[in-house]
Amino acid sequence: MASLIETAKVEMARVIGRLSRRYSYLGDETAIVTTRAGMRLLVDTRDCSLTPALAAIGCWEPHIERALIRLLERGQRIIEVGANMGYHTLTMARAVGRTGQIDAFEPNPRLYQLLTDSIFKNGLQDIVTTHRSAAVDKAGPVKFQFHPRYFGGGNVVVPGYEDPTNLHIDVPGVRLDDVLGAGPPVDLLRMDAEGCEPLALQGAEELVRGSPRLRIMMEFSPIMMRPRVDVPAFAARLATFGFKAWRVKSSGSLAGIAMTDLPKLAHCDIVLSRDVPPGAL
Repeated sequence: MASLIETAKVEMARVIGRLSRRYSYLGDETAIVTTRAGMRLLVDTRDCSLTPALAAIGCWEPHIERALIRLLERGQRIIEVGANMGYHTLTMARAVGRTGQIDAFEPNPRLYQLLTDSIFKNGLQDIVTTHRSAAVDKAGPVKFQFHPRYFGGGNVVVPGYEDPTNLHIDVPGVRLDDVLGAGPPVDLLRMDAEGCEPLALQGAEELVRGSPRLRIMMEFSPIMMRPRVDVPAFAARLATFGFKAWRVKSSGSLAGIAMTDLPKLAHCDIVLSRDVPPGAL
């Protein structure tokens, strides 16, 4: 029995040691975690969506991470809408390297602060430019809502889709065409905006037309999109740009799906591309 207890103590010490190297509380409801890839990420300790997984295993949405790594190459230009605390931002920055460029948009002031600090902590400020604004279809202030304990669900408020349990603030709204349309073509547009992805795309049609190699990875949830857009019409509009669709599987590989079937999907992540993307089955 004594040997079993000693063995358990040793194993517990190892677990605690691994966790202490991965997670450190800094005060002011902020901690720093070391991701599975060895990047340092600042997180809000009040969050019950991303932070627990990042603290315990150093990873978030591994299927998205695997798909991104397959899609990206050195030197590419990326736009990210809904960067949150920056986990996928760090993954993409590592993938595109010093010759790449990322513009990351995050309207939540607290998450923007964490995102910007994490970029600095990892020495990536020459790769990543952060924007404290929401990417929408019309420039100007917009209402933004988020739950104080679930930071992954922030979204732009539209009539009939206001949650009284959320906090509500005004944030700058920008069109991606206005901010970045004069720049070089974009290789990847990654969006996770809780149903507001169609609004971001409506404000980015010049970029889409001017980026022949563009691929779009986006959260696709018809239920969350319906208060904001006619989902079948949105899918049809995407098809006019020459896009075909693939659903991101749990393995990170991509399964083809007809554009006309997009409105029938359950909540998932998809990749849109004019050619067959890496990882497609």
